[in-house]
Amino acid sequence: MLRKWGMIALILLASPALLFAQNTGKIQGVVTDADTGDPLPGASVILAGTTQGTITDVDGNYFIIGVQVGAHDVQASFVGYQTLTRSHVDVSSGYTQQVDFALPAGVELDEIIIEYERPLIQQDAIGVPKIVDAEQIVNLPVRGSANLAKIQAGVVADEGSGTLHIRGGRGAEVTYYIDGVKVFGNQGLPQSAVQEQEMLIGSISARYGDAMSGIINITTKSGRSNFFGSFEGITSEAFDDFGYNLISGAIGGPIGGNKLNFFLSGEFLDQADRNPRAFGQLKIKDSVLDDLHAAPTGFRMTDAEGVQSILPIPATMADGAYMRMDSDGNADTADGFITFFHPETGEIDTQIAVLEGQTLDTFTPANRSTLVSEGQYSVEDAKRQLASNRLSLSGNLTFNVLDNARIRVGSRFWTGETVGNPGTSDIIFNPGENTLGQTDSYQVYGTWTHYLSNNTFYQLQVDYSDTKGSSWDPD
Repeated sequence: MLRKWGMIALILLASPALLFAQNTGKIQGVVTDADTGDPLPGASVILAGTTQGTITDVDGNYFIIGVQVGAHDVQASFVGYQTLTRSHVDVSSGYTQQVDFALPAGVELDEIIIEYERPLIQQDAIGVPKIVDAEQIVNLPVRGSANLAKIQAGVVADEGSGTLHIRGGRGAEVTYYIDGVKVFGNQGLPQSAVQEQEMLIGSISARYGDAMSGIINITTKSGRSNFFGSFEGITSEAFDDFGYNLISGAIGGPIGGNKLNFFLSGEFLDQADRNPRAFGQLKIKDSVLDDLHAAPTGFRMTDAEGVQSILPIPATMADGAYMRMDSDGNADTADGFITFFHPETGEIDTQIAVLEGQTLDTFTPANRSTLVSEGQYSVEDAKRQLASNRLSLSGNLTFNVLDNARIRVGSRFWTGETVGNPGTSDIIFNPGENTLGQTDSYQVYGTWTHYLSNNTFYQLQVDYSDTKGSSWDPD
């Protein structure tokens, strides 16, 4: 029994470390005297606006663990020295940022603020990860996690889809994580909710377990001690026929002081044509389309000069109707008609006029659309039967329940509707005849982070995800 409980305890202690590695980061560095270069033991280093901080050891070294992903101001101070602040230090999920301080000595104790610059090479990274933060995401001319990954070296995608192939791997070999939770189903998020997106291409850390060709690790924004927000609206209604309309917004901040912070974001996209063509689409005249719908098939006929045509069979002909034959076993056209009889009543159901000199080639029905001439087609920029809309929501609450502990709970919801994916032939000859599809996906999670000391903490996380999809014929 003792061994059993010992194994359970070991698993609980090990699991949080894996979860922590995916949604928090670390800051470390050294604090020295700016004039002599000597280390300053006992110097204070804190994250401005938080309770997280530490003091340097005898060699001037320090580190702060469990830092939330995002930009932070790191402040160093020591008695008899000027306070120094490194602003906008970008902390990435699972990585360590090196932030060193050289404090100037003197009697003037005014604070000095220095803008932090992310290093070109991440020294503690395995392979060559690509990390895109919220500011870069806003400035890039793409939307969505898959499209962000597409612009990286070593990544290709199926045209018109979000399926990624990393270094030749299959689409199913790319694994997504959102806030440390492995994603099953749709990984859609409002763009305004993303704090950073990390892409591991090729070399993958062992902490991701069963990942094969690539990892896309997304961390969402959290509330802060000050209010912030954004709003975005895009439409193409006045400029093209494709009907692209998007609304996106986000808001975050404190609730009743610094003990509780919130963040909410949402995005709605409606497209009349989700895959428009630069050179338009083929269309045929309405009169030709109506004639084809009235008689989509027919029998191939040959006249006395050997010219072939298709004798139309009305779509209203009864299913199972049978043909009148002559004594030679051919269709009886003596009265100038091919006559069909109703399979149940035996009465005449349909008569098809035959031109003089025409003979029936075969009883196999032929598709009349094959005889549409080039002059009956046109190329137009009109919308195709590829409409879609989707709504994505994301939010979280961060409870600073203790000075050394916090709880973060969050959820994500995505729903989308699409109109089929017809081929070119269906778009031309059967516009409006499509299937409808709907997908719903949601995820909820909770994380408890407890700092036992400056260099020890543990983290527990639970989550639940569900995805459902359906498709049907609206008729």
